[in-house]
Amino acid sequence: MKTKKKALERHHLFPRARLEKQGVQDLKLINQVANTALLEWPENIQISDAAPSEYVPKIREPFSSEEWSRMHRLHALPMNWEKMEYADFLDERRKLMAAIIREGFDRLK
Repeated sequence: MKTKKKALERHHLFPRARLEKQGVQDLKLINQVANTALLEWPENIQISDAAPSEYVPKIREPFSSEEWSRMHRLHALPMNWEKMEYADFLDERRKLMAAIIREGFDRLK
């Protein structure tokens, strides 16, 4: 079976429609790299425009605490990011992304 969908899609961690309903209209702010992650398309469609506080608990279920913590670190996600205000989330995630990138460069030395 062939599909026009890509296996992985760029997912807005804070969905665009939800942000727009909250008054965030600037696409440069909505489409920040810090607001995206790659996700398989069926999960992306299932999440739709649900708030992170609604969809993250469902995603978390199959993982142990150790696995969840490791994924947060490697994906530069602040712990409990799903409960954060969007501006605070972006600020914290940018810092964590920079730290992960720095760690990768340090390993190359």
